[in-house]
Amino acid sequence: MSQHRPKIVAVDGPAGSGKSSICDAVSHRLGWTYINTGALYRAVGLLALGRGIDLNDSVRIAAMVDEIAPGLTWRGDDRTLWFEGRNLSLAMNSEQAGYAASKVAKQAAVRDCLLPVQRQLTLSAPAGALVDGRDIGTVVFPDADLKIFVTASLEERSRRRLQQLGSDAEVQSIEDIRAGIAKRDERDQGRDTAPLKQADDAVVLDTSDLSMEDSILAMIRLLKGRGLVD
Repeated sequence: MSQHRPKIVAVDGPAGSGKSSICDAVSHRLGWTYINTGALYRAVGLLALGRGIDLNDSVRIAAMVDEIAPGLTWRGDDRTLWFEGRNLSLAMNSEQAGYAASKVAKQAAVRDCLLPVQRQLTLSAPAGALVDGRDIGTVVFPDADLKIFVTASLEERSRRRLQQLGSDAEVQSIEDIRAGIAKRDERDQGRDTAPLKQADDAVVLDTSDLSMEDSILAMIRLLKGRGLVD
Protein backbone atom coordinates (compact mmCIF):
# COMPACT_ATOMS: atom_id res chain seq x y z
CA MET A 1 0.00 0.00 0.00
CA SER A 2 1.40 3.39 -0.96
CA GLN A 3 1.96 5.90 1.83
CA HIS A 4 -0.56 8.71 2.06
CA ARG A 5 0.80 12.06 0.94
CA PRO A 6 -1.35 15.16 1.36
CA LYS A 7 -1.55 17.88 -1.24
CA ILE A 8 1.15 20.39 -0.31
CA VAL A 9 1.22 24.10 -1.05
CA ALA A 10 4.49 25.84 -0.17
CA VAL A 11 4.07 29.51 0.70
CA ASP A 12 7.14 31.68 1.13
CA GLY A 13 7.62 35.41 1.52
CA PRO A 14 9.12 38.18 3.66
CA ALA A 15 7.94 39.29 7.10
CA GLY A 16 4.69 41.24 7.05
CA SER A 17 3.62 40.13 3.58
CA GLY A 18 0.44 38.64 5.02
CA LYS A 19 1.23 35.03 4.16
CA SER A 20 0.45 33.63 7.61
CA SER A 21 -2.92 35.37 7.94
CA ILE A 22 -3.86 34.41 4.39
CA CYS A 23 -2.81 30.77 4.84
CA ASP A 24 -4.68 30.57 8.14
CA ALA A 25 -7.91 31.85 6.56
CA VAL A 26 -7.58 29.74 3.41
CA SER A 27 -6.94 26.57 5.42
CA HIS A 28 -10.06 27.20 7.50
CA ARG A 29 -12.20 27.64 4.39
CA LEU A 30 -10.83 24.56 2.67
CA GLY A 31 -10.56 22.30 5.70
CA TRP A 32 -6.82 21.97 5.18
CA THR A 33 -4.01 21.85 7.72
CA TYR A 34 -1.94 25.01 8.15
CA ILE A 35 1.68 24.71 9.28
CA ASN A 36 3.39 27.94 10.29
CA THR A 37 7.08 27.04 10.26
CA GLY A 38 8.00 30.50 11.49
CA ALA A 39 6.34 29.55 14.77
CA LEU A 40 8.87 26.75 15.16
CA TYR A 41 11.81 29.12 14.81
CA ARG A 42 10.22 31.65 17.15
CA ALA A 43 9.59 28.90 19.68
CA VAL A 44 13.16 27.66 19.46
CA GLY A 45 14.48 31.20 19.88
CA LEU A 46 12.28 31.92 22.89
CA LEU A 47 13.05 28.58 24.54
CA ALA A 48 16.78 29.17 24.02
CA LEU A 49 16.52 32.59 25.65
CA GLY A 50 14.52 31.08 28.50
CA ARG A 51 17.30 28.58 29.10
CA GLY A 52 19.99 31.24 28.98
CA ILE A 53 21.50 29.94 25.74
CA ASP A 54 23.35 32.42 23.55
CA LEU A 55 21.42 32.81 20.29
CA ASN A 56 24.70 32.48 18.38
CA ASP A 57 25.53 29.13 20.00
CA SER A 58 24.30 26.82 17.24
CA VAL A 59 25.67 23.68 18.90
CA ARG A 60 23.69 24.15 22.13
CA ILE A 61 20.56 25.30 20.30
CA ALA A 62 20.68 22.31 17.93
CA ALA A 63 21.07 20.01 20.93
CA MET A 64 18.08 21.70 22.56
CA VAL A 65 16.00 21.18 19.40
CA ASP A 66 16.81 17.46 19.39
CA GLU A 67 15.73 17.34 23.03
CA ILE A 68 12.44 19.22 22.68
CA ALA A 69 11.32 18.01 19.23
CA PRO A 70 9.36 14.99 20.54
CA GLY A 71 7.44 17.27 22.91
CA LEU A 72 6.40 19.87 20.34
CA THR A 73 2.74 19.69 19.35
CA TRP A 74 0.98 21.69 16.62
CA ARG A 75 -2.74 22.02 17.31
CA GLY A 76 -4.53 22.38 14.02
CA ASP A 77 -7.84 23.53 15.49
CA ASP A 78 -6.52 26.82 16.86
CA ARG A 79 -3.14 26.95 15.07
CA THR A 80 -1.04 26.98 18.23
CA LEU A 81 2.31 25.41 19.10
CA TRP A 82 2.63 23.68 22.47
CA PHE A 83 5.50 22.29 24.50
CA GLU A 84 4.98 20.40 27.75
CA GLY A 85 1.55 21.93 28.35
CA ARG A 86 2.68 25.46 27.57
CA ASN A 87 1.17 27.44 24.70
CA LEU A 88 4.25 28.91 23.03
CA SER A 89 2.11 30.86 20.56
CA LEU A 90 1.10 33.39 23.22
CA ALA A 91 4.44 35.17 22.90
CA MET A 92 4.98 34.62 19.17
CA ASN A 93 4.14 38.14 17.99
CA SER A 94 6.62 39.94 20.23
CA GLU A 95 9.58 41.76 18.72
CA GLN A 96 11.83 39.61 20.90
CA ALA A 97 10.42 36.45 19.33
CA GLY A 98 10.96 37.80 15.83
CA TYR A 99 14.53 38.81 16.61
CA ALA A 100 15.30 35.45 18.22
CA ALA A 101 13.80 33.60 15.25
CA SER A 102 15.93 35.44 12.71
CA LYS A 103 19.06 34.72 14.76
CA VAL A 104 18.52 30.98 15.10
CA ALA A 105 17.08 30.55 11.61
CA LYS A 106 20.39 31.44 9.97
CA GLN A 107 22.18 28.57 11.68
CA ALA A 108 22.56 25.50 9.49
CA ALA A 109 22.63 23.08 12.42
CA VAL A 110 19.33 24.40 13.77
CA ARG A 111 17.63 24.33 10.37
CA ASP A 112 18.84 20.77 9.80
CA CYS A 113 17.31 19.69 13.11
CA LEU A 114 13.97 21.36 12.37
CA LEU A 115 13.70 20.08 8.80
CA PRO A 116 12.32 16.63 9.71
CA VAL A 117 9.98 18.23 12.26
CA GLN A 118 8.46 20.47 9.59
CA ARG A 119 8.10 17.58 7.16
CA GLN A 120 6.53 15.24 9.69
CA LEU A 121 3.95 17.83 10.78
CA THR A 122 3.03 18.43 7.15
CA LEU A 123 2.91 14.82 5.98
CA SER A 124 0.54 13.95 8.83
CA ALA A 125 -2.13 16.25 7.36
CA PRO A 126 -5.27 14.26 6.45
CA ALA A 127 -6.11 16.13 3.24
CA GLY A 128 -4.03 19.10 2.19
CA ALA A 129 -1.44 21.30 3.87
CA LEU A 130 -0.56 24.96 3.49
CA VAL A 131 2.99 25.39 4.75
CA ASP A 132 4.46 28.86 5.11
CA GLY A 133 7.96 30.08 5.84
CA ARG A 134 11.06 31.40 4.12
CA ASP A 135 12.44 28.29 2.39
CA ILE A 136 9.48 25.95 2.02
CA GLY A 137 9.46 25.86 -1.77
CA THR A 138 13.24 25.82 -2.11
CA VAL A 139 14.35 23.49 0.72
CA VAL A 140 11.60 21.92 2.82
CA PHE A 141 9.24 20.87 0.01
CA PRO A 142 10.90 21.52 -3.37
CA ASP A 143 8.41 19.01 -4.83
CA ALA A 144 5.32 20.82 -3.50
CA ASP A 145 2.19 20.66 -5.65
CA LEU A 146 2.12 24.46 -5.79
CA LYS A 147 4.58 27.13 -4.70
CA ILE A 148 3.42 30.65 -3.92
CA PHE A 149 5.65 33.61 -3.08
CA VAL A 150 3.62 36.17 -1.14
CA THR A 151 5.07 39.67 -1.02
CA ALA A 152 4.15 43.31 -0.38
CA SER A 153 5.93 46.66 -0.37
CA LEU A 154 8.08 47.58 2.62
CA GLU A 155 5.78 50.52 3.36
CA GLU A 156 2.67 48.34 3.42
CA ARG A 157 4.34 45.67 5.52
CA SER A 158 5.41 48.32 8.03
CA ARG A 159 1.87 49.71 8.20
CA ARG A 160 0.46 46.25 8.85
CA ARG A 161 2.99 45.58 11.59
CA LEU A 162 2.08 48.87 13.28
CA GLN A 163 -1.58 47.90 13.14
CA GLN A 164 -0.81 44.43 14.50
CA LEU A 165 1.05 45.84 17.49
CA GLY A 166 -1.97 47.94 18.49
CA SER A 167 -1.45 49.56 21.88
CA ASP A 168 2.08 48.17 22.02
CA ALA A 169 2.93 50.42 19.07
CA GLU A 170 3.17 53.38 21.45
CA VAL A 171 6.77 52.45 22.10
CA GLN A 172 7.64 52.29 18.40
CA SER A 173 7.30 54.67 15.48
CA ILE A 174 6.50 53.62 11.94
CA GLU A 175 10.08 54.55 11.06
CA ASP A 176 11.46 52.17 13.70
CA ILE A 177 9.19 49.40 12.47
CA ARG A 178 10.20 50.00 8.85
CA ALA A 179 13.89 49.90 9.78
CA GLY A 180 13.37 46.69 11.75
CA ILE A 181 11.59 44.95 8.88
CA ALA A 182 14.23 46.10 6.40
CA LYS A 183 16.95 44.69 8.64
CA ARG A 184 14.99 41.45 8.99
CA ASP A 185 14.73 41.21 5.19
CA GLU A 186 18.48 41.71 4.90
CA ARG A 187 19.20 38.95 7.43
CA ASP A 188 16.72 36.53 5.84
CA GLN A 189 17.94 37.13 2.28
CA GLY A 190 21.63 37.27 3.13
CA ARG A 191 22.08 34.23 5.33
CA ASP A 192 24.26 31.46 3.93
CA THR A 193 21.86 28.67 4.85
CA ALA A 194 18.42 28.51 3.16
CA PRO A 195 18.09 32.25 2.45
CA LEU A 196 14.72 33.78 1.68
CA LYS A 197 14.22 33.65 -2.07
CA GLN A 198 11.52 32.97 -4.59
CA ALA A 199 11.55 29.46 -6.04
CA ASP A 200 12.01 29.43 -9.81
CA ASP A 201 8.61 27.81 -10.30
CA ALA A 202 6.72 29.84 -7.69
CA VAL A 203 3.72 32.02 -8.49
CA VAL A 204 4.00 35.56 -7.09
CA LEU A 205 1.11 36.96 -5.07
CA ASP A 206 1.66 40.67 -4.36
CA THR A 207 -0.73 41.79 -1.61
CA SER A 208 0.39 45.43 -1.43
CA ASP A 209 -2.90 46.75 -2.83
CA LEU A 210 -5.16 43.87 -1.83
CA SER A 211 -7.51 43.65 1.12
CA MET A 212 -7.26 40.55 3.28
CA GLU A 213 -10.39 39.10 1.67
CA ASP A 214 -9.07 39.75 -1.83
CA SER A 215 -5.75 38.14 -0.87
CA ILE A 216 -7.55 35.06 0.46
CA LEU A 217 -9.63 34.71 -2.69
CA ALA A 218 -6.53 35.20 -4.86
CA MET A 219 -4.76 32.32 -3.13
CA ILE A 220 -7.80 30.07 -3.43
CA ARG A 221 -7.92 30.84 -7.16
CA LEU A 222 -4.31 29.74 -7.47
CA LEU A 223 -5.12 26.43 -5.79
CA LYS A 224 -8.13 25.92 -8.03
CA GLY A 225 -6.07 26.77 -11.10
CA ARG A 226 -3.65 23.98 -10.18
CA GLY A 227 -6.53 21.54 -9.66
CA LEU A 228 -5.86 21.14 -5.93
CA VAL A 229 -9.39 22.11 -4.88
CA ASP A 230 -12.75 22.14 -6.63
